[in-house]
Amino acid sequence: MGTQALYRSFAKNYFIGAFPERNVETIPAREWMQWLDTISLDKPKTANSLFTKLRACLNFCKSKFIIEKTDLDRIKRQHVGKAPEVGTRVPTFSELSMIWLAIERSRASSSNKALHQLTMLWGSRLSELRLARRSHFDMEAGIWTVPKELSKTNTPVRRPIPTKARVILERVMATYDDVLFPGGDLDRPITISAANRYIRRIRDGLPIEDWRTHDFRRSLSTGASELGVMPHVVEKMLGHELGGVLAVYNKHDWLKDQLEGYELYAEKLDSYLK
Repeated sequence: MGTQALYRSFAKNYFIGAFPERNVETIPAREWMQWLDTISLDKPKTANSLFTKLRACLNFCKSKFIIEKTDLDRIKRQHVGKAPEVGTRVPTFSELSMIWLAIERSRASSSNKALHQLTMLWGSRLSELRLARRSHFDMEAGIWTVPKELSKTNTPVRRPIPTKARVILERVMATYDDVLFPGGDLDRPITISAANRYIRRIRDGLPIEDWRTHDFRRSLSTGASELGVMPHVVEKMLGHELGGVLAVYNKHDWLKDQLEGYELYAEKLDSYLK
């Protein structure tokens, strides 16, 4: 669902209207390149990512025999814009505290603010929370289960609900119904584009190095490890599949160890918020 939303957002912002009333099979490579180069002037990384997503969409159409071929196949990715760099940004606890307070003080819906603060605390993928439903949270047992439909690994992900996250989650549950993080329509989750727009506003108002929501995952991985949380537990906190023999035979979630890790992480963040 998160991937579909991302592709729809790209289509709305770039694809639709780019070649009005044209058959995609008849657009020559030169026109494709000119269009991509125009985008690349201001957003070279976006152009590169856009090309990759467009090629994937058209390849899907070819696999379903909706179209035969397109001239986009003649273009190589390395010739379009600039490839995104491998993520290395790790916001520090000091920076996380600045982001947290900026979110807290912002004029936004409580669902939007809670979505990003909880993402920071859990180190989850944004769409795991964005698309979450009330039924995914067992408040009595203290477990959040991401169903396989929302998991990048196509397997359920179980995380404990730490104290600081519980306080925010209970407030969200007291305000909203089944959809816990809605946008303008209370029956629909906030869109990925709306969530990203909000974070851009927060980011633009802070005097810190460029960052994005996904970087919270590296912060949790690094911060929890520095606090002594074992690597296999950190991997489970991030919702990763374990490698090797563990992936085949060991289905344990280490929920107790995860909870201890999350509590330590939240306590460390709190020390910077005071």
